Amino acid sequence: MITAIITCTPSEIDEDVHFILSPALKTMNTVTIKKVVYGGWGLAYHEGKTIFIPYTAPGDQVEVSIVRKKKNCLFGRVERIIEPSPERREPECPVFGTCGGCHFLHLSYENEVKMKKQTVMENLERIGKIKTAVSEFIPSRHRYGYRNHSVFKVNEEGRAGFAMRESAEIVPFPADGCLLLPPEMREAIAAIPRESFLPTREVRVRMDRFGSVHFWGLADQVGPPDTLMESGGWLFPVSPGSFFQVNRYMNDELMSLVVSLPSKIRRKLLDIYCGVGFFTLPLSRIVMEGMGVELNRAAVRNAQAAARLNKVTNVQFKRGTIEREIQRIRDVDLVTADPPRTGIPKQVLSHIIRLRPKELIMVSCEPPTFARDAAVLIDAGYILSAINLIDLFPGTFHVETVALFRRS
Repeated sequence: MITAIITCTPSEIDEDVHFILSPALKTMNTVTIKKVVYGGWGLAYHEGKTIFIPYTAPGDQVEVSIVRKKKNCLFGRVERIIEPSPERREPECPVFGTCGGCHFLHLSYENEVKMKKQTVMENLERIGKIKTAVSEFIPSRHRYGYRNHSVFKVNEEGRAGFAMRESAEIVPFPADGCLLLPPEMREAIAAIPRESFLPTREVRVRMDRFGSVHFWGLADQVGPPDTLMESGGWLFPVSPGSFFQVNRYMNDELMSLVVSLPSKIRRKLLDIYCGVGFFTLPLSRIVMEGMGVELNRAAVRNAQAAARLNKVTNVQFKRGTIEREIQRIRDVDLVTADPPRTGIPKQVLSHIIRLRPKELIMVSCEPPTFARDAAVLIDAGYILSAINLIDLFPGTFHVETVALFRRS
């Protein structure tokens, strides 16, 4: 086991910032990758410095150029693979390593799963000072073709694709399209005439429950105000800007997992960051009453429509900031939270602790902020009863954590 003191972490990087190469930093070094840490970064050391290098595998010996310095850490780019790791494999995508959409296609899926589990545990121990075991890791049933939604960009030449990882430059999709998108979506994108794209603009695409593909952001098409999505037998009208879980193969399992965690029928549910009611509605079956709170106006409208469509009458939805609305809440015994990657703000955590729910379910796609928030709850007297990982984002460094906290 490799133990290291790292004075800066990859999570501090702003992924949208272009890495401008300083002539003084364009040095070449030969390093060996010790392990892969959260963010998909290979970890190496050189002359007392920590170097983070993307698209590498444990055991790779590589020649790297240094492209950025932050605090005591360096960020590098592979210039040449001197000795490949036994774990390395040929990626199936021809633009992998240039396009920023994927991070692990140079590994087998088995090794990808192993690294995701390892990075979550390392973040819990390093940031949260929490030592625990994963209750269950649920791998994705398919590595490719899983996304029901994506946002891609158009370059100045009118070609569609995703941005490089450390750049605003657009990498056009390969001839067969992005492997993470379903065949129907890839075919629909390929069929769009070049003149329909607006250069330097974003295009949103979503495939609904019927397999129809819809676009927003094209010059000559106007997408529908809502698309009908389905998960676990529940129907959800979803506006273009509303969030809906993206893995069409694993959404049912995610929903079932969350619903299975409470120990018994609960009296009152508070679902914060509830979105379109993805968890609120199925949880309505195991609570007497519930409330979902969400800032996005369109998502709240979608959630209310979904409640009517699914004939759910014991939950309501409230639009507002979580920080403000949670101050008005009293007397709940189950809280669920699916916050953005920034995690749960301190103010919101303090109000959750004030409410003293018997159980709290946290869903997170960002292990560092999950570890931080989990430590606060444990310090307040909660027990981390179960931690489950479900891979909603194969090919990337992202993984979903679903945790149950119980009041001791």
